[in-house]
Amino acid sequence: MLRMSTTAIALLMSLTPGMAQESGRALNGDVEIAYWVHGPADGAPIMLVNGQGAASRVGEDALVDSFVADGYRVVTFDNRDSGRSTLLRGAGAPPDTEEILAALAAGKPPQIAYDLSDMADDAVAVLDAAGMERAHVLGHSLGGMIAQVMAAEHPDRVLSMISVSATSGEADLPFGPALAALSDLGTFASMDMVAGQMKAYRIFEGDARLRMTDDEVAARVAADMAADDPEAAARQAAAATATGDRRALLAAIRPPALVIHGGDDPWFPIVHAQSTASALGVPVEVIDGMGHIIADAAANAVAERASAFIRRLPAP
Repeated sequence: MLRMSTTAIALLMSLTPGMAQESGRALNGDVEIAYWVHGPADGAPIMLVNGQGAASRVGEDALVDSFVADGYRVVTFDNRDSGRSTLLRGAGAPPDTEEILAALAAGKPPQIAYDLSDMADDAVAVLDAAGMERAHVLGHSLGGMIAQVMAAEHPDRVLSMISVSATSGEADLPFGPALAALSDLGTFASMDMVAGQMKAYRIFEGDARLRMTDDEVAARVAADMAADDPEAAARQAAAATATGDRRALLAAIRPPALVIHGGDDPWFPIVHAQSTASALGVPVEVIDGMGHIIADAAANAVAERASAFIRRLPAP
């Protein structure tokens, strides 16, 4: 979620997986993906995919708790270049957005460390390691884009795809006020790193009514800063940019799909959800009062919409 420097801070150590029933590391080539499994062994399987720069808050994630309370078997993981998964430090800084878009316009592959297909392959590796043949896949923001690609490229592993606070990549869709606010923060050079991270979370929250508490923001920052590579989140952003317009990919998705979006999203205005839903041929479920972040206060609403959708599906 966060496109910014993520220097390790001794006072903010990574969270431990004590609350998860199982934990492990999946392997996709040279990349190791840290994952956790929660909930009853016989529950319907659902995978949650994090957004840019975001790491799993193991043991204190209201969205996980909501699904577990509803009887789901939940698998969470840290994407490559975040949290406790492999950081591709040797890849360095990615090309800037203009370079990536210019390469796409010229029909050339952008020079990036990895793309969303690689990140979708990571998710499949997690399913393999967790012993899950298939799962419902819910992704938030960048995670929603990964879920889209996963459903298109690995339809046999995806029971359904739920895209939350994400976009289709359609060109010229406007960004919300969070873009300018983040630009005003610059590179955080003049700010304490923790304060900068916390401010960025509040920017992505915007004026949403369903807000994070200060303790929740601090826990999210602590988890995110387990990754101490300042270019990691930027490489994730480059992977998303390099996929370009995904509407044709979305139109070809076979698993059932749902689009959920916050009515007060200050990063991706509702037109991003409408573009995604139109390509998929599904309606948009709007959660009033939710910003770009799935705050713990919004977790039940997201889980309820997703669960209602899943219950309507025919038995696998």
